[in-house]
Amino acid sequence: MLACVCLLLCLGCSNRRADAPDAGGSDSTASDLARARALAVPASPIPERAAVLALAQAVEVRAVREGAGARAVDLHRAAAELFERVWRIDGREQDAKEALDVYRAAARDPMITGACDAAIRGAKLAGDVARDASTTYAELYRAERRFSVPAPACARVIGDLLVPLGAFRPAARVLEAIDEGLAGEGAIAAAVADAGARVKATPQIVRIEQWPGRDSARVVLVLDRPAKFRAGDEAGSGRAPQTFVELDGVDVGTAPRATSMQGIITSLKAESTSTGARVTLQLDGQAFRRVFYLPEPYRVVIDIARQPPGTASAQGRRSVARVVLDPGHGGTDPGAIGPTGLREKDVTLDIAHRVAPVLAKEGVQVVLTRDDDRFVTLEERTARANGFAADLFVSIHCNSADRVGPHGVETYVLDTTRDDISDRVAARENATSQAASAELGSILANMRLADQASRSTKLAELLQRATIASLRIRYPDVHDGGIHTAGFYVLVGARMPSVLFETSYINHPNEEHRLGSDDYKQRIADAIVNALKAYREGR
Repeated sequence: MLACVCLLLCLGCSNRRADAPDAGGSDSTASDLARARALAVPASPIPERAAVLALAQAVEVRAVREGAGARAVDLHRAAAELFERVWRIDGREQDAKEALDVYRAAARDPMITGACDAAIRGAKLAGDVARDASTTYAELYRAERRFSVPAPACARVIGDLLVPLGAFRPAARVLEAIDEGLAGEGAIAAAVADAGARVKATPQIVRIEQWPGRDSARVVLVLDRPAKFRAGDEAGSGRAPQTFVELDGVDVGTAPRATSMQGIITSLKAESTSTGARVTLQLDGQAFRRVFYLPEPYRVVIDIARQPPGTASAQGRRSVARVVLDPGHGGTDPGAIGPTGLREKDVTLDIAHRVAPVLAKEGVQVVLTRDDDRFVTLEERTARANGFAADLFVSIHCNSADRVGPHGVETYVLDTTRDDISDRVAARENATSQAASAELGSILANMRLADQASRSTKLAELLQRATIASLRIRYPDVHDGGIHTAGFYVLVGARMPSVLFETSYINHPNEEHRLGSDDYKQRIADAIVNALKAYREGR
């Protein structure tokens, strides 16, 4: 980018006649800026690529000439938005790199109006280019740190944007590396990093998420770093039973100190103790609890229910009155993306919408964890299934691999078995590192899952068999990828048989084409219905 700008600057100097008006004059600059802004609007007509790039480069030349100040930031932003639009149309990596470079130039001085917006747009673009929500989180985190001291209002805006991306928070070591890099950039960055270090010296509760229900509830304590914890119960003379979690060396932070709730949990209290923090849940009667942690981001999950997970006979008709369908990803998380741009989140929602009305006609109550294009955390998806008292939980996804070779239909159940391929799939669906997903195995080893695993495996077998049979009528070459076990966060804590269904590999050109067709998706939907009916009938 710098080479292009320097070349254009030199050409501007060598070609200018002594009596010619300044090519960078205010009228010309204002005109180019207005044109650039108009063309950057996504719905506006756009000329040929070469003409748009020439305008973007000319505007960036004027930004460089301007040097500093609000006008320079406006010019940088306009040029960056043009480069970004060209990238979104043509998909050429160089255009995205140009846009990112210019967004960074616009965001260089946090004190100038417009720098905040440039930083945010650049962070979002970086995540889109990488097709990775954790990249978006990391870049927004970087901006929040840079702006927190000189422009706290901007930092608060960025902080709000980080909240729905919490499931994609990178590992602590990644964020610490960002802080270290900022510390080496100058006084402001060093002050921000030092301030962050002071805050992070003590683990802190970032927020408390809750999904109350009459017969079951889930509370999630999101921390900014790992911490030791202990769970316990208290019940005594004349007092309602309580479940509590003690967090060693943890600061309560800005978490609400007391919250009234309805259902099985009547209130929640967070308080500081001599050893750290304590979160207490007041219950409306005797209940069963399960407490575990999930890494990246670190959170302690508290599940409360009136009854332990139920059992079902291996033979005979099973109760399937309520089913939860979980269309994977959504909102800011597109999931995997195919070679021509087909998005996993769109395919999974389409399939769920095809399944739901058919099940309803069979007399089954159906709930979708998301009914439109919105982001839903992995913890909330399971909480909704538990709160609905679902008999079965099916999480629908499209698989993807680092290379084009793998293909076919696969079904996964939650288990402690370690397998490298399964760990990689789980890491992608969990939006974590492979190591973090593998760590889930040791977490699950301490949970009573034997009965759940056997019933989930039966459901997985029926789903895999029904799907292959349905697809091979029209697509005889469809590959049966079989049944696997892996540590998927979305299945942890589900109180009913649950599976994660990988419909096909969206990164495989042939399977992406099929996943984009109504026929293929309808056959998958039919297979899900047939499998659930077969499970109900005790097959």
